[in-house]
Amino acid sequence: MKDYRRLGEAARRELEVLGEDDNNCARPAGRGEILQRRQVNVVRGMLLQWCTNVMRSKVEPMKAVARMIRRHLEGIVAWTRSRLTNGFLEALNGLFQAAKRRARGYKKLSTIRTVIFLIAGKLDFNQLNPHLA
Repeated sequence: MKDYRRLGEAARRELEVLGEDDNNCARPAGRGEILQRRQVNVVRGMLLQWCTNVMRSKVEPMKAVARMIRRHLEGIVAWTRSRLTNGFLEALNGLFQAAKRRARGYKKLSTIRTVIFLIAGKLDFNQLNPHLA
């Protein structure tokens, strides 16, 4: 969910229309208040309560969001504890995939490992051979 202050005018109007529902399920709980907390049990309880309230509503897109939150609840709660994402691992995986493509045809792990080091190390070979550029 985006910060309400950063929403464009059209998105704010759309959110206000959704919020006009009688049970007001589209209103964010304190605009991100749930995920600002550090207490794991409090976050879990607040998310489950929010999901329960949304599931009682008539707004199907919000019900889909509540189902998704319930499916990923443990991951969301773990994020509130550590504030870490898997972005670093995804970046490493991208480097490994690029190395596998560049080392095409080589069967030995040591060759692929060398290519990974060459890519990840971002070595500057211009100092060794200025004619490379």
